[in-house]
Amino acid sequence: MALEKSMQNIKIFGVRFDNVDKDEAYKRFIGFMEESRLKTIYTPNPEIVMKAIENPAFKVILNEGDLVIPDGIGVVLASKIHHLGLRERVPGIELMELMLEYCNRAGKSIYLFGGKPNVAESAAKHILEKYPNLKVVGMQDGYYDKTKELKILDDINEKKPDILFVALGAPKQETWIHGHKKLINGSVAMGVGGALDVWAGTVKRAPVFFQKTGLEWFYRVIKQPTRVMRMLSLPKFMIKVLLTRHIED
Repeated sequence: MALEKSMQNIKIFGVRFDNVDKDEAYKRFIGFMEESRLKTIYTPNPEIVMKAIENPAFKVILNEGDLVIPDGIGVVLASKIHHLGLRERVPGIELMELMLEYCNRAGKSIYLFGGKPNVAESAAKHILEKYPNLKVVGMQDGYYDKTKELKILDDINEKKPDILFVALGAPKQETWIHGHKKLINGSVAMGVGGALDVWAGTVKRAPVFFQKTGLEWFYRVIKQPTRVMRMLSLPKFMIKVLLTRHIED
């Protein structure tokens, strides 16, 4: 089937997206907090979709996520061009903030895993300044020796966070969550990419104008010219969208 569309989800180049707005994504998260097994949240953008096209195993991992939200204006544009009905962009960093607000109100705990050395610690400091009632029970940077992976998993399970935020970059973060989800003691694990850098203050999020006009990616290129090669995935994605008559599974 070329185009898959339903009230619940759509597929773009075989990557499933839950057809939710930000409020509905948050409600799904609240429901996850009441479940007995770990739930996973992934946030694909055009760059991640392109990686999934090249890596079928990664595509399977994304599609097995419990909540998969469209974090990228290109995904929304692709939906409009092909009349798939995707409601809106749901930035992962904004859903993360709603989750932190919930943790603050409910006194829940989080664990920050990923980023460069000291980024998780700095992010935790700023998160606690804004949300003093939540608990940061653990932190671990993403530059660890492979032999220490089980030790990190043991630390997470010993601390028993309600939410595990994983910032290892795609596809590593999703692959890590998927590979360990049956072993993690917690309610939710979410891949958050560069969100910890924003919370740490090492990277600034684009001003509201860029966010609302769908040019947040352009702002990042201006501020971080080294990202230009990575951002080429967006025009490549859009060219593929325009030249493909049907977005295939």
